[in-house]
Amino acid sequence: MSEIDKRNEFIEGLLGKMSLEEKVGQCFTFSWRGSIITPSVKALIEKLHVGGLRIEPYTAESARSTYYGKTLADDDYEKPEGYFDTPKTYFTAKTPSNYVQPNEYAECINELQDIAAKSSGGIPLNICTDNEGACTNDFQFGGMPGYPALMGLAASGDLKLTEEVGKSIAKQLRAVGITMLHSPVCDINVNAANPEIRFRGFSDDPEKVSEFVAAFSTGLIEGGIIPMAKHYPGRGDSSTDAHYELEQINVDKDRLLDVELRPYKRMIEKGCLKGVMTCHSAYPLVVGEDLPATLSKVLVTDILRKELGFDGVITSDAMGMGAIVNRYGLPNACVMALKAGVNLMLVKSDDSTREQVYYRMLEAARTGEVSTKLLEGSIRKVLEAKYDQGLFDNAQVDAPAAPSIVRSKEILDAAQQSAEKSLTLMRDEAGLLPLKQDQKVLVIEQLKMAEFTPNDTYQGHWRLNAAILKQSDNVINADCSFVATDEESDFLCAVAKNEADVVVVTNFFWRHAGGANTKFVQRLIDEGNKVVVVTNDPYAEGAPATAGTVLNCWSLMGESSKEVAEVLYGKKEATGTLPVNNYQEYIGQAEEAAELVSA
Repeated sequence: MSEIDKRNEFIEGLLGKMSLEEKVGQCFTFSWRGSIITPSVKALIEKLHVGGLRIEPYTAESARSTYYGKTLADDDYEKPEGYFDTPKTYFTAKTPSNYVQPNEYAECINELQDIAAKSSGGIPLNICTDNEGACTNDFQFGGMPGYPALMGLAASGDLKLTEEVGKSIAKQLRAVGITMLHSPVCDINVNAANPEIRFRGFSDDPEKVSEFVAAFSTGLIEGGIIPMAKHYPGRGDSSTDAHYELEQINVDKDRLLDVELRPYKRMIEKGCLKGVMTCHSAYPLVVGEDLPATLSKVLVTDILRKELGFDGVITSDAMGMGAIVNRYGLPNACVMALKAGVNLMLVKSDDSTREQVYYRMLEAARTGEVSTKLLEGSIRKVLEAKYDQGLFDNAQVDAPAAPSIVRSKEILDAAQQSAEKSLTLMRDEAGLLPLKQDQKVLVIEQLKMAEFTPNDTYQGHWRLNAAILKQSDNVINADCSFVATDEESDFLCAVAKNEADVVVVTNFFWRHAGGANTKFVQRLIDEGNKVVVVTNDPYAEGAPATAGTVLNCWSLMGESSKEVAEVLYGKKEATGTLPVNNYQEYIGQAEEAAELVSA
């Protein structure tokens, strides 16, 4: 019997034994935040039979939290017979992140997998996360090195290194028990006004994106992780953020196939497309209506499954985004997504939203709104992914070994090489580099958002300050909020004027923090200071045209800080090249950027 036949026989036998409640639970991925196993997360496994958990960067799960400022639970929801209220946790949602060693986190994941194994269905969990480099990492474990954004990897020009980074990330995550990664980003960032994707994508060139996304995915698979390529069919040609509203992307099918879908077709050709995450943008010229892609049978089933021939597992992006909930409500939207062809509905909420979507799907299955054939065909893809990873044989990881894997020489080398090779000097028109030892340098570093930042020596605050102090003592060390307050600006501008010869200021972009520190950077420039901007973003907010010297390190991580300091003081040269052509060389507004793209 072939391996495929063995897998099919096993899954058919499993489906025959599963209750309807267990089948419905496999349709969902719910969030688990922090590192405390609460009654709430246990209930997701034991009572709602959840297919997987998406780990999150926040310190703790909390039913007090909102999703992009909104409570997603439906106040008018009518509880059906048999409805089960899961326990709720009411921790403060936004506090400094726990310092968790890899072995400690692996022990937690092992415990969760053990709970799943002992529950009625006995089905192992998918443990999912985001890790896109830069500032998009959903949990940083103690001592875990970071990587540049995907656009930084493209800036390195090194496909082999990109594959090695993918492999390293996968090994780190797999060592602590994570099985599925909501990455890589396949979006072609052709819109310079894009508020959401930006450096999260590799490039604005479809061919370059296709090459690098295939290399990165190959590495992830080699490292033991299922990559979920996103955001199908594409979020790159967008000037709005789907977290807040539905974007209309007005491209026809020919353009879609040639540009947005080129990376997916390339990965299918190379055998490295194992999973796909759908987006919540509308493609009315392709679909015939302004329906989010996640809810579109045309895009998910007809084009992705039938036309492109994709046979792996499909997950939605977070169903709580404004593009979905503002129009359809979360419970109904999850049913619509399943009917469109999505296998896993990602629901990132700690309140009664979880029960509401589960029981709405259960109702749809009981009444025939969702047929048994459709339901079982969908969860078969989920079970196949778990089977192919060997989770039914052993879902446990070797927790004591995790720290040595996370910080193995191979992984540390990949992190440092990617930081070094991606570093890009966008311009030095003012001739400020290299800095001289007799110059008094004021270093102003943005403080990261507390709930995203483990307070350790690898990913914590003041990494750039610490790295520059290894190059010179003739330094004034300072920081500011991620977006400097007026009071901070007043104080630091006075220090710059009265005490410094040169100012080195970070202008990192982070959509969770509301953008970048551009206003403060502009004030420093306007007041006549010699300013070196260190950024992770090639667009107007990160690299304003008024800044004559801009060094792009594509990252907020400690490894990149070391490389930045050495380039600033002339110990190394920045060898990266910009992988985009559409970046703005001025501080622009969205409409100006749109004109730039269409020109």
